[in-house]
Amino acid sequence: MIAGADVSVPRAFARAMAEMWVRDGIAVGEPGAFAATVTESFAAGADSAKAASALLRGSGVRARWNDVLRRDRAAALAARIRPFLAEPLLDVLAGDGSVCRALSDLGIARLAATERTGAYAESALPAATDFRPFAEDVDLSQFGASTALLSTVLHHEPDPVRLLDAVARAAVPRWIVVENCVTAEYSRPFHQFADRFFNNCLNEFGVDCVEQHRTLDEWVDLLARYGSVTIADAAFTVPGIPFPYSLLVVGL
Repeated sequence: MIAGADVSVPRAFARAMAEMWVRDGIAVGEPGAFAATVTESFAAGADSAKAASALLRGSGVRARWNDVLRRDRAAALAARIRPFLAEPLLDVLAGDGSVCRALSDLGIARLAATERTGAYAESALPAATDFRPFAEDVDLSQFGASTALLSTVLHHEPDPVRLLDAVARAAVPRWIVVENCVTAEYSRPFHQFADRFFNNCLNEFGVDCVEQHRTLDEWVDLLARYGSVTIADAAFTVPGIPFPYSLLVVGL
């Protein structure tokens, strides 16, 4: 076990992961036992983390899980977000582009996206998306967006205020923020463990794992610096994710 690690966190994550596999129809033999084996291995250190990743790949769980994330998670998020957005939409740090594609499938035609070069090996962005690489000095006003989407982005930013300031300078009148929030059940250490697991074990993404997780109230306080904040949904479930998301809408 990693020095100083809280053994309760891997156990809690393993339990949540096994329950999610069953809930979302991700076929895993003996999900409780397999989840425990994978998380214990991942938590033990770098060499064991590689073994945990190999277990996910070799069992086929990685491929089945990623299919759910790319298809079902993206579709669920797009459906939840759709009522709150106005075109043109800018997906800020759009990841692999799967949410943009799902929004396109729902009829959103004017889409723009930005992401750091090399952060994701593959892109699912629709061909018509206005895509431009993200840089720290990017001028987001060039997209002429009516809505900015920040979907599970802010907790990965070493300085989320800097990113929010960039969106504010662009004067995008509406922001849709999706975040996973710290709660009594899902603690900061739990979310930090989950970040490392998703980015370094299930997959290998060029996305930072930083300590920027907040409670819902703390996210509201941060976003309220920029405009009026509405909690559209305090906690909702999406396929492939073993903890709930929250949905906030910011109006300037």
